[in-house]
Amino acid sequence: MAAWQTTSITITTLVLSVALVAFQVAGARDNMPMVSNLVEKACKNMSSDILSRRAPRFDDKPCISVLRSDKRTASAKDHGDLVVIAMDLLEKRSKEIAVKIESALRDLTVHNRTEYAFQFCAADYAAMLHTLPACRNMFLGIKPLGKKVARDDAMRALGCVDKLGIAARDCGLELDNDWSGTKTDEYYSVIRYISLVWGLMEMATDRLDYWYDW
Repeated sequence: MAAWQTTSITITTLVLSVALVAFQVAGARDNMPMVSNLVEKACKNMSSDILSRRAPRFDDKPCISVLRSDKRTASAKDHGDLVVIAMDLLEKRSKEIAVKIESALRDLTVHNRTEYAFQFCAADYAAMLHTLPACRNMFLGIKPLGKKVARDDAMRALGCVDKLGIAARDCGLELDNDWSGTKTDEYYSVIRYISLVWGLMEMATDRLDYWYDW
C-alpha cells in the first residue's frame, strides 16, 4: 500500500513538473513576438524618421542585429529598457575603438599631422567615456517616469548624448583631414551607436531633440 502511494505521488509530481515547464515555455514563446516587435518597430522608426539626421545611423537590419547582440533585449519591456542596453553597447564599442586609437598612436614613428589627428581622437574618446556614465544616470533618473517626460528633463539627457555625438564627429573630421591611411569603418562606427541611443531616448521620453549639432 505504501509503495503504491509513493509511486502515485511520484507520478503526480512528475506530471505537475512537466506541466509547469510547458507553461513556462509557452509564456516565453508568447513574450518573444512582443519583444521582437518592440525592437523591429523601434529600428524601423529610426530609419524612416523624416526629420532624420545627418549623422550616420544603422539601417533596419543592422539596428536589429546590434540590439539583439545583447541577451537582455529578449526581456526588454519598453524603449527605456532598450536605451539602457544601447548605452552599454555604445560604451563597449567606444572602449574598443579607444584601444585601437592608442595602439595606432604607439605604432606611429614620426611626428606629423596623422599623429595629431589620433591624439585629438584619443582625447575625444576619453571625454566620451567620462561623459557616458553621466548620460546614463540622467536617463535612469527619468526612466521610471515613462511617457511623457518633462521637456527640460528629457532635453538634459538628450543634450548629454549630443555631447557624445559631437566628440565622435570631431574625431571623424580629424581623421578625414589629416590621416592618409585607409579609412576603415571601425573608426566611424561609434557615431551609429550614438544615433541608436539618441533615437531610442527620443522614443522613450516622447520628446524630439531639434538642436543636435553632429
